[in-house]
Amino acid sequence: MLQKNKGENMKNTESKKVTAEEIKTVFKRLQNRTLNPSGKFDHCGRWYADNADLINVRSPSATWKYSQMIACRTLKYVKKVAEKFNCENVQQLTNCV
Repeated sequence: MLQKNKGENMKNTESKKVTAEEIKTVFKRLQNRTLNPSGKFDHCGRWYADNADLINVRSPSATWKYSQMIACRTLKYVKKVAEKFNCENVQQLTNCV
């Protein structure tokens, strides 16, 4: 957000956001399984994402137990998490994923 001060100079008042490279780093960690998305299993072994509102995929079933987990390992998901939680660095993004 830009804000004018008395001298008509523009001043950047936006908070720092994660860069595209940092988002890709977290995405690669999810793909390599060194980082797991937040969620939980039910008693039937189906996995449910904590941030299910950020993905558009079918609910887990007996046949497709990991449908939400697969969706949470995409670049699109990592970008949405970064935007929703206004992450400023890789550590914050990792904690939110």
